[in-house]
Amino acid sequence: MQVCVVMAVVQLLLWAVWAGVTRHPSRWKLWVVVVGGGLAMLLEIYDFPPYYGFLDAHAAWHATTIPLTYIWWSFIRDDAEFVTSNQVKRLR
Repeated sequence: MQVCVVMAVVQLLLWAVWAGVTRHPSRWKLWVVVVGGGLAMLLEIYDFPPYYGFLDAHAAWHATTIPLTYIWWSFIRDDAEFVTSNQVKRLR
């Protein structure tokens, strides 16, 4: 668990640094994933028992990964389009 937490923190920090220095037009999506991923990681670290037998920290963590994954892949798509358009402009 400790190794996974350290790796997640390092990854989030690297993405946060890159999002802070880049002028990428979709960097806001990256910030949402970094902040949301950090908050979601807290659900895994500070586990709480189920409320009324239904919702516990692990279930809430899984629920938060659904929109974060969608936003992450949306950023990846935007990044691919951005890099491709920049390369096409350089070739002209």
